[in-house]
Amino acid sequence: MNEYFDLLKEWCDRLLSLQVTEFQEKEFYGGIMCPSCGRIHGRCADAIYPMMTMADITKDEKYVTCAKRLFRWSDNLYRKEGCYYNDTNSDWRGITVFFVIQLGEALLEHGHLLDRVTADAWRERLNRTADYLADHIEEIGGNINYPVTCAHAMAVAYQVLGDPRYRSKAGELSHKALDCFTEDGLLYGEGKKRDELSPKGCRPVDLGYNVEESLPGLLSCAVMIGEKEVELAAERAMKIHLEFMLPDGAWDNSWGTRNNKWSYWGSRTSDGCQPGYGLLAKKSPEFAEAVRRNTRLLKACTHDGLLHGGPMFNSAKEPPCVHHTFCHAKALAALLDLGWAEETIENGTESLPSDRRCGITEFPSVQVRLIGRGPWRATVSDYDVEYSEEGHATGGAVTLLWHERLGPVFTGTMGRYSLVEPNNMQIPRNTVPLCLTPRLEYQEHGIIYRNINDKAAEVICVEEKDEIVIVTRGTMTDSGQQGDSRFEIRIRITDGAFTMEPWCEREAILYLPLVSRSGERVEPAADGDGVDICRGQGSRLKVRASGPLTVSQDRLFNPVGGMEAVLCQMKVDTEVSYHGIIISESLERRMR
Repeated sequence: MNEYFDLLKEWCDRLLSLQVTEFQEKEFYGGIMCPSCGRIHGRCADAIYPMMTMADITKDEKYVTCAKRLFRWSDNLYRKEGCYYNDTNSDWRGITVFFVIQLGEALLEHGHLLDRVTADAWRERLNRTADYLADHIEEIGGNINYPVTCAHAMAVAYQVLGDPRYRSKAGELSHKALDCFTEDGLLYGEGKKRDELSPKGCRPVDLGYNVEESLPGLLSCAVMIGEKEVELAAERAMKIHLEFMLPDGAWDNSWGTRNNKWSYWGSRTSDGCQPGYGLLAKKSPEFAEAVRRNTRLLKACTHDGLLHGGPMFNSAKEPPCVHHTFCHAKALAALLDLGWAEETIENGTESLPSDRRCGITEFPSVQVRLIGRGPWRATVSDYDVEYSEEGHATGGAVTLLWHERLGPVFTGTMGRYSLVEPNNMQIPRNTVPLCLTPRLEYQEHGIIYRNINDKAAEVICVEEKDEIVIVTRGTMTDSGQQGDSRFEIRIRITDGAFTMEPWCEREAILYLPLVSRSGERVEPAADGDGVDICRGQGSRLKVRASGPLTVSQDRLFNPVGGMEAVLCQMKVDTEVSYHGIIISESLERRMR
């Protein structure tokens, strides 16, 4: 039919193959087994909706059977008061929001496929859970994504059940969300204190959750209940957030509060950007183009029928968590229920903001700068709102460096990988997840000091005639902001190269984790200190240094971003007046 249907079918068929049917115990029967985590995730019943979409399109009863089994299994997490628990070992109840949305959408769009007994049982469950949310969403608390998507849940419940109380609650919650936008247009509230204002005046913002969950939910709610003011606000916000989509369809959440769940294509357990931008596709070709590019990236990250947590999970031989697949299957199901097909996009030639970027785009509310110069795209952040200790890089860090032919060069990760959400994150099986953010670092008495920890660092970005210059000054600090050695890093970006010149008051190491998939050739430079990484298709990532560069042939891997990397290290000595590295592209034919 079309590539969107094909991908959804691939995902649903693989999820169906992982559904437990050989054990009749209610704790197992009907659940979906995760090959990475070795257990059944509490939210796997979210796959009910995409299974019903697939059943309606294919007329194959096996998908309805799968959905019925999932509903039966969901009883394991259902509580008599009308809510769902997140997992068998987690009593978080906010997740009820997403059960209501998916069950409501399944009934609204595909309920005609169900027998009377099943349909009545599903409607009764929807009624109980929607009542619970209407009465308790405020006391549940959590990040901004919960009240915003609860507005969507109430709108869906209203469409299915017709209770005007749900319509009223949807309107109330959606209008409250209008007070949660920064002056530069970002939705805030992804923090343990939603209204937190940092010393630099920043708000808690997470790009991944905004574009894959909150904003699509807000827009969907507004369209369903006819709230034009909310609809226009959501549309404006989604246009602004589109600044963070890279030309390859990735979402740049290298800096967000919940960077711990960044998966390059989005965020680990959110649903996807497709429903939101799909609803807006007729208003602007760039919204349709965002759907196309992101979906093709999802396809590229799919192996053996499951969506992996980033582009290099598969090459790193790390198994995928099924959470990504059943969550993002909902987004594709919603897209297909909108009538989406390849023909929705004319020729696929529309450009995105990142394609056109030339210069510096600043977001003061998060102290993030998006930079475009020639083939380069870079993100520089001194964002000082912290969701978890060392949860994202700051201090003027280059959290992302991307090249139009080389692809990602740097992808920023947590300073120290930790299971902020143990049920929703993975521990790599084959490697220790070390930090992949480029940085200055030294150790003293067993304590690590880094430039990317410094929340008080000052960043200056200047666009000059032939280059963009970024200067960062601050203090090398530990995770608790303690430290007294000053640093300065000067970055220059021209059409031809990315240059970094570090300085520190004391001897330190410049760490350069260069994104590189297993199997790519890593060769010492023939013309001095440096290294060449052969990226394929005749292109090389070329790194040259002012002094000896230590290069590890082993690959690092980090689940944040889902990238492998080659680690290069250069000593930064206080007695040497100049240190620097130059990164550029070199074509194979020029190397001969």
